[in-house]
Amino acid sequence: SHPHPTASNATSPSTLSHAQFVNNNNRSTMAKVVIENAQWGNKFSSSFQDDLAKLMVPFDAPEGHIFIKEGEPINAFLMVESGLLSRTKRPSGEDHEDDEPIQIDMIGPGRASGFLHVAGSQSEEVAFATVAAGKGGAKVWVVSGGHFRKLCEENPKHSAEVIKVLTLRLRFSSKIVRATVSKHPTHDEDLVDSNKKVLKVLCYDTTSWVKENFEPQVNSFNENGADLKVQMDYTQDRLGAKTAKFAAGYDAVCLFVNDTADAETLWILSMCGVKMIAMRCAGFDRVDIKICKTFGMSVARVPAYSPYAVAEHAIALLMSVNRRITAASARVKMSNFTLDSSLLGMDIHGKTVGVMGTGKIGQILCRIINGFGANLLAYDVFESDAVKNMGGKYVSQDEIYKNCDVIFLMMPLLPATKHTINEKVLPKLKKGVILVNTSRGGLIDTKALEKGIQSGIIGGCGLDVYENEGDYFFQDWSGAAIEDNTLVTLLGSNRVVMTPHQAFFTREAIDKIVSTTIENFSNYSSGLRGKDLPNSI
Repeated sequence: SHPHPTASNATSPSTLSHAQFVNNNNRSTMAKVVIENAQWGNKFSSSFQDDLAKLMVPFDAPEGHIFIKEGEPINAFLMVESGLLSRTKRPSGEDHEDDEPIQIDMIGPGRASGFLHVAGSQSEEVAFATVAAGKGGAKVWVVSGGHFRKLCEENPKHSAEVIKVLTLRLRFSSKIVRATVSKHPTHDEDLVDSNKKVLKVLCYDTTSWVKENFEPQVNSFNENGADLKVQMDYTQDRLGAKTAKFAAGYDAVCLFVNDTADAETLWILSMCGVKMIAMRCAGFDRVDIKICKTFGMSVARVPAYSPYAVAEHAIALLMSVNRRITAASARVKMSNFTLDSSLLGMDIHGKTVGVMGTGKIGQILCRIINGFGANLLAYDVFESDAVKNMGGKYVSQDEIYKNCDVIFLMMPLLPATKHTINEKVLPKLKKGVILVNTSRGGLIDTKALEKGIQSGIIGGCGLDVYENEGDYFFQDWSGAAIEDNTLVTLLGSNRVVMTPHQAFFTREAIDKIVSTTIENFSNYSSGLRGKDLPNSI
């Protein structure tokens, strides 16, 4: 016998110790109350409730007690009288075997777990997630799947009632889905192209350039493609927990740098049927990859579009800051053609320039810097032979801070690189240094940057990214008040040149982003998954 019932070994009351049960004479009465308070219980007749109550086994589960285990057969369902049950799922993949389970949701009083599995199938389906007693434990009633199905088989009226409840549940759920999907644009041509496989994609955070560039290439792909049609719809909304429901009925979503795909958002997307996330960029720091793998979602990105675009823009920012191009242009437009010390810059030739991060973009930047005749210092956990061959010298971060007149931040945003430039670094910097960041805003602690500029430690700063850009970039705030005081301060500083995350924005880069994204859709539709999917994360 088993002293602790679970959904995979639910036992009859006679096999359990007396201490775990209320008096048998009262048990059915109490069980019937639980049924009546359940979300679907009051849909059953009193006769059915009486017979079901006789099958219910009560159990006061201690915190952490597992009723249903992920991947194992479900042959019983649970009804919660009090407390909470926690549903968790283990991350998939070899890299996450030792990770803690991810909580999906909580099941509270009046709700059931496993009922649809037991009532809707003659076979014992395996569990999608683990169900265990939550904090403080829970009082749960367990119903054996075998006993429940036998009850229905022996009484056709009971079977009819179960079908009725399942139908009501299906109708309710389908109405929600239909109401959501009905808001989607219609595509009458789907009827004509019925021989093609259709991949439905919702593109979030759509600005004018996205639609203007994606539509022609998607249409061209659909006209020339043999087996696949990509049906892409667009929304200006950014992805988040509140907007994930818009993806109901879609197979994939297409995201950009400021879309948020955290655990809550990904859970909603998975419930909406989304199985693929296509990043139309290289970065994916706002996507929880572990959660994606847990829910069986494939994630593909555009690993490289035009590294030249970003490297060249970094140089443009340097020269704009150094030679006071913005201030000079504004003065000339006001017919002021005078020169004074506020426009004074320096030669880059002969100066010491540091590049922190020497991936593809960083290496191209190093070649450009070499053309200035500057002394090149570099920092990266993976040293590049190409950088060494062009005369670059790898040194520590502190040496870069101490010696460099210009510092470029070209690193990805990772836990180890977050706030690379912070308040503790300020005293280490060469006075008057120019900082340039075209990578990720989180590489710089913005408060420290503000302090460094005000103190004169940082002589100038060129930014294409900003730590808290998500609320502002790629949107028009010209007619509204910006509430981020630090951003306002930076925008008002004559030592700062800021652009709106446009370093990637060249014709060549956009063409590559669009074509690679469509290629990712095609590869996914062909059946490639996980590591076999090119450009997967």
